[in-house]
Order: sequence, then structure tokens, then C-alpha cells
Amino acid sequence: MTVKKFVCILLLVTLTAVLVRPARADAMDPQLILIIVGAGIAVIALVIVVIIANASEGRRRSAELSTEEVIDEIERRSKALLAGPPLVIVQTSAIESP
Repeated sequence: MTVKKFVCILLLVTLTAVLVRPARADAMDPQLILIIVGAGIAVIALVIVVIIANASEGRRRSAELSTEEVIDEIERRSKALLAGPPLVIVQTSAIESP
């Protein structure tokens, strides 16, 4: 299991535990409420970061695949050109007529 998956599972379990068994309203002071709200915001921010990281990783993978395909096509074309007859180019100097 990767670290990213472990953190996601840990955050989901913690959030579920808080939502399933919240403390009684009369036992909660304002500071505790602010701590719970802050933790909820942190969890939401982490989930958003993980989603953005996964999306950008997918784009990088597709870019790498297309780069590999281009390189393969260049290699294929160069082999086809090298397989043909050799081309000899001779450069001569220009001669002026009288």
C-alpha cells in the first residue's frame, strides 16, 4: 500500500468516526467546535490536493506515452530511409562561359 493510499484511508476513517459518533452538543465548547471545523477543512484540502495530484500525474503519463510514440515513429522512418539506395551529392564549381 502506498503512502498516499494510507493517508487517504486514515482520513476517511477519521472523518467517518467523527460523523458517526459526534459528542453531545451541550458537552462541546466553542474551541472544540472550531477544532473540529478546522480538521474538516484540513481533510477537504488534503483530498483536493490528492485529486489534483492524480489528475496532473495522468496528464504527465499521457505526455510521456505520446513522446515515446513520436520517437518510435522517427526511428521507423530513419530505418526506412537508410534501407534505400545511397544518395551521392557532388558539388562542382560554376564555370563561366566566354
